[in-house]
Amino acid sequence: MASTIELLTQALDSAADYSPQTLERILQEYLPSEAEIAALAEGVFPYGRTMLKLTDEYEMIIGCWPRGGWCDVHDHGEAVGIVYSYGGEIEHFEYRLNDGCLELFEQTTIRSGDFKQLTAGMIHSLQNISSDAPYIGLHIYSPPTSDVRVFDVHKGDIYHVTDDAFAIIPKDERCIRAVEVKCFSYKNLVREKETHAV
Repeated sequence: MASTIELLTQALDSAADYSPQTLERILQEYLPSEAEIAALAEGVFPYGRTMLKLTDEYEMIIGCWPRGGWCDVHDHGEAVGIVYSYGGEIEHFEYRLNDGCLELFEQTTIRSGDFKQLTAGMIHSLQNISSDAPYIGLHIYSPPTSDVRVFDVHKGDIYHVTDDAFAIIPKDERCIRAVEVKCFSYKNLVREKETHAV
């Protein structure tokens, strides 16, 4: 029998630690039902975010990407986390900042039923390019995400955004804490690998 959001939050509130491994173990044990999560998911474009719980130790969010939806390249500040995929599928792009060059080095598909750990310092983006059904994921971060950076791969700018901002290049000045202008170049190592493999 599936658990509920309430039982999951009770388990998280009494957790001994909030490592990605512990978060995954708790989520596996107290996984809320798909019906409960889907009923709360906001299917807005380019993606929706529903805050379920925010404490000093963790935050729990439902993310929902409709077909064609995306979020821009970003990190999660000091947070680590775990994501469980309830439905649809999404492309996960992982990057690293290497001597002033932002490198896309891995692309994977996250499918319904998958767990994905978000490690410290991870830079990534997500895009629903193949699933007609919206991609719905339950995200748990610890500590709550703060000091998030959003990377503009076209201009080389890094936006330091407010804690309530989405992971999208901000157009609203109120969502911007600071901007580093033209401070990195961009390289798609995934595409280079595909070209060399042909």
